[in-house]
Amino acid sequence: MQSVKFSAESKPPFLRLPLELRQSIYKYVLPRTESFDPRFQRGDGEAKPQSEYNLTFVRETYDSDGVWKMQKTLPRSDREVGNEIVWRLGCTSLLSTCHQIHDECVNLIYGTDIFVIDVSFDTIKFRQRWRTANNLTPGRSYAFLDHFSQRNLMKIKNYIVNVEHVDDYTGEIKYNCGGRGLTAGIRGRVQELVDLLVLVPNLHRLHVHLIDGAISRVRFPSGRLHRVQDVQNYTTSQTVLDPFKRLHGVRKAQVTGANETYAEALETSMAETRGAPQN
Repeated sequence: MQSVKFSAESKPPFLRLPLELRQSIYKYVLPRTESFDPRFQRGDGEAKPQSEYNLTFVRETYDSDGVWKMQKTLPRSDREVGNEIVWRLGCTSLLSTCHQIHDECVNLIYGTDIFVIDVSFDTIKFRQRWRTANNLTPGRSYAFLDHFSQRNLMKIKNYIVNVEHVDDYTGEIKYNCGGRGLTAGIRGRVQELVDLLVLVPNLHRLHVHLIDGAISRVRFPSGRLHRVQDVQNYTTSQTVLDPFKRLHGVRKAQVTGANETYAEALETSMAETRGAPQN
């Protein structure tokens, strides 16, 4: 259906309603994001406890003796954030009614909903999960920068961004890349996303989460290989978030997954007003 533009005299009764009332109606018709605990998968009223963990050795002291402790770490699907964001499917054909309704609807969809983005070594994906009538939450991923038009990308104001830095072992298997090349490749994907975000006026919310990949395999004196978290690798992996320092004026900036000092500095940088004096 081709969009129609009405003159002020020929507007149908719906368009003569106050904008606030029309927006309230749109909220019941258009796709919307909402929070939902994905553990409530079948509506039985009880959350399912996490039953699968990875066992990882974490270094407690860094002297010659090397004191270690064993801790449980969650698999990737439970270390990422934004799993509680699900879409309530709606009717997008409303956008083809007329120009005015189209503009009002796209501003509501893209300007107020939360978009969950997953950044890895070779992809930038928009992750969409939706809630069905029986409380299941299926999902799909789309190439974010290609799936939406440039015009609509400029309207998105709320983001949750997961940046995954895998360990060298996984990087060699999945991407045939490790070490500095792996870090540089991931930082390059982050830079692509930031190149878009710097053009978006008035970002409302940006939650950046680093999925810790500072895990290596170490052969212990017993001869067994164990997963080991190393602070040096961890410090290097969080540099993939450096491109976000180009952003300014984010109303609500949050950084998780990095160490406290780095996260606070990056949050402050993204929240500063453009052109503000630097200390």
